[in-house]
Amino acid sequence: MQIDVDLSHVTALIIDDSRYARSFIKTALQSFGIRSILEAGDGPSGLEVLRDHKVQLVLVDHDMAPMNGIDFTRYLRSGDLVACVDITVVMISSDASKDVVFLARNAGVNEFLVKPLSNESLYRRLRNVLVNPKAFVKTATFIGPDRRSLSRPPPGVPERRKAPPLPKPLPIVTPAGSGPAHAVAAASAVHHPVPRPGVAERTSRKTFAAGHVVFEEGDRGEEAYVVETGRISIFKTVDGRRVTLGQIKPNGVFGEMALIDNEPRMASAVAEEETTCLVIPMAALKAQIGKTPDLVILVLETLLHDIRKMGRELGQVRSALEKKRSPV
Repeated sequence: MQIDVDLSHVTALIIDDSRYARSFIKTALQSFGIRSILEAGDGPSGLEVLRDHKVQLVLVDHDMAPMNGIDFTRYLRSGDLVACVDITVVMISSDASKDVVFLARNAGVNEFLVKPLSNESLYRRLRNVLVNPKAFVKTATFIGPDRRSLSRPPPGVPERRKAPPLPKPLPIVTPAGSGPAHAVAAASAVHHPVPRPGVAERTSRKTFAAGHVVFEEGDRGEEAYVVETGRISIFKTVDGRRVTLGQIKPNGVFGEMALIDNEPRMASAVAEEETTCLVIPMAALKAQIGKTPDLVILVLETLLHDIRKMGRELGQVRSALEKKRSPV
């Protein structure tokens, strides 16, 4: 997959009630070069975001509650709740039935993508909708991008057009190196280079001195670790007291949960002795998770939720036991 457009100036909004789905799409958009990415967990929250931020691209899931993606698009196009009526909307759905596709088209979506997604299919659709935008139509019965794929009637069908074709709008982004109109994008790419696919997914090795804190409870998760040599302690701070939850020895993995469910680190990690770890960046793990069926991800997220809850309870119990054992 070749990234041939500079998307660094595009602000995107992802609307999906699945935290994992938002994370997967966000990682893909970042690999395409999009830097400003907003998120919302449902349609009403997405409309709130659009009131406060200037956005060029919306990716909305079809199956959500209390407002599904089609209803969200209808509200957006009506202009009653937000002013950005003509924003680009890409709908993502696991239901590819003709009825759903027609409803989405008639609501005013620009593109329709079927799950499961791949980075390549997502980029191809986004590139097309941003480089070749359709004319925007406003009538008494429809507001949205022109639904016609051709500007002429099919063979044997009389022309019903009464007005000249709408002018083709300017592209939102332009491929680099394809004429004078693209000089700005090419020049911009010099200052804002598009990341090379795969660079963010490379693993590395780090050696931590004894006593070095690898990460702290509450930090945002960016990397997971595999212990090669040495020993790592996982601990929580409960009522000002350090409570050890466990020890990670060679071949053990730690720090992976925050990468999967996007929650803050549930505990801290410190090297008990000089320790060498294989470092797995978020992009590498997400690339593998992206190949996992949604049902497995749902089960995994449920397990992680339970593990985090048990970790909190274990820290409280051990803290209480240590208080009882401590001399008064």
